[in-house]
Amino acid sequence: MAFNPFLSRPDLALLPFMGHIPTLPGAPGFFPRLPPDLTEMRGGRVDDDGVQDDPQVELDDKELWNSFNSCGTEMVITKSGRRIFPAFRVKVSGLDKKSKYIFLMDLVPADECRYKFNNSRWMVAGKADPEMPKRMYIHPDSPATGEHWMAKGANFHKLKLTNNISDKQGYVS
Repeated sequence: MAFNPFLSRPDLALLPFMGHIPTLPGAPGFFPRLPPDLTEMRGGRVDDDGVQDDPQVELDDKELWNSFNSCGTEMVITKSGRRIFPAFRVKVSGLDKKSKYIFLMDLVPADECRYKFNNSRWMVAGKADPEMPKRMYIHPDSPATGEHWMAKGANFHKLKLTNNISDKQGYVS
């Protein structure tokens, strides 16, 4: 299973290809439900076809993102959910054209602090609230072939962020 040392839970991108679904820690709803195409794959093992892939992901509209970053832009997040602007889009290359891939987004806090804006700058104002339940956003086209992702890229323009911990609409908190 893929592992990122900066995250406290496993990367689910490789989960359907493992041949079995391990019991994962956490409260019910901690991990996203897999799309129907993936749940069918749970029973069988996917054989390695010997194709070497080298996935590469590049941010689309990088100049626009850099200009927003240089301004120090921030976003107000609401309980009803708010879309990210500019839309998060990536170009993808280096995938096996015939293999199926899942694209998902998981947002994690940069640190464990609460901040307040004071005297024209952000200052630490104590420890953050307890971590909200994790909700990863699975791209609506997932799973799709490498050929699909490399031709169209992945556009997360429908993703909404919310601060509502009891959200039932699939938004990311």
